Amino acid sequence: MRVKKTASLREEAPFRHLSYLASLKPSRMNLSLTNIAAVLARMGNPERRYPAIIVAGTNGKGSVTTYVSSALREMGLVVGAYYSPHLFRLHERIRVGGLEISSRELDELIGSVRALSRGIPLTYFEMLTAVAARHFLEKRVDAAVFEVGLGGRLDATNLVNAVVTVITGISHDHREHLGRTKYRILAEKLGIVRSSAPLVANLAPRVLVAQAASHCARSGAPFHSVRDEVASSLVALEPERMTVRVRTPRRDYGVLETRMIGPAQTGNMATAVRTIEMLEEAGFVRCVDGEALGKGFASAFLAGRFQSVSRSPRVVLDVSHNEESFLAALATLRRVSPRERSAIVFGALAHKELGRFPARAVKAVRDIIVTPLADPRSASGAHLAGVFGDERRKARGERAAVHVARGVGDAIREARRRAASDDTILIMGSHVTVEEAAPFL
Repeated sequence: MRVKKTASLREEAPFRHLSYLASLKPSRMNLSLTNIAAVLARMGNPERRYPAIIVAGTNGKGSVTTYVSSALREMGLVVGAYYSPHLFRLHERIRVGGLEISSRELDELIGSVRALSRGIPLTYFEMLTAVAARHFLEKRVDAAVFEVGLGGRLDATNLVNAVVTVITGISHDHREHLGRTKYRILAEKLGIVRSSAPLVANLAPRVLVAQAASHCARSGAPFHSVRDEVASSLVALEPERMTVRVRTPRRDYGVLETRMIGPAQTGNMATAVRTIEMLEEAGFVRCVDGEALGKGFASAFLAGRFQSVSRSPRVVLDVSHNEESFLAALATLRRVSPRERSAIVFGALAHKELGRFPARAVKAVRDIIVTPLADPRSASGAHLAGVFGDERRKARGERAAVHVARGVGDAIREARRRAASDDTILIMGSHVTVEEAAPFL
């Protein structure tokens, strides 16, 4: 009996299920809903027992998820939010009322899902999706906002009870999984569409708008094009705040403020506003309170969205991870800092397509410091130096000096050594780059 008791105590060591989750490979994918659907069925399908908003898209998913959940909280709702990926802590992915899930709750729920999934292998992402679905049910949320992990059609989040679906935009990313063209990428993301549930989509060019409209017509889903239905314009952009004017066919919201910085946030805010209006139209929100919506947007925050973390010099973190978001971050940098006062620390995963970014960057800043990441999937410093160096040689006029660092910490030290007190250092390239930078800031 003593042996059994000792074993039992050992098994009940704190957070052993979190340790199990950490043993799974976050990068492993299962492009099928069979396993996760079977486990959720064993759990009593918690994901179907409250209304949800599902947010897909190449860029802007996290921002739109944050705006919508923050505004709904200000309107008095208990709201769950599910994010992917996390930046600094796993707990960031699952929040209720803006608060992260606790370690004990997370560990217990992972244990519960493990027990119910016996015999059915789940990926890291599938496990967390099941945990979020159950957590939101236990917390009795009025609604939950789910950010899609990859694509849409075969993503684990696609099993939720979505009453409104959202696509924040399409650009080239994960082409090895989603397809080589924007048409094919959008086709995968349109897999989240449901009959009778409106789709709110911020799409360009017009051919993608037509593709989404046609798909919705066949599916019996109302279609709302943000660019056609919402008038939004950037009013002011500062290093730590920006304001945007928003007007829809329903209301003029005036000037809205946000702490998430960059011209791309104009479209994200417009998308979030129209999404909330669709919740009102469907009867899940009684009446959109413009004042509450404004407060929600003003308090909305997600780390790594052109986030200033220090001054003298200003250091900014941005999780941009593909060509479109790289260019957007660069455009924001140029709005807040002149070329001669700007530097970039850049590290990226080897499979990422940099596109036009290196050619633009060498003309936009004074220094570019490239670095390998500790992540085994990283592009090497020599490769990145070659890419930016080639573009530097092609460029005319003032061009950035390109330096190679041994690692992210070394790159940050070098950037600070070269910087004056009124310079801006932008650290970018991926979520991994920002995560690795954090201990050195």
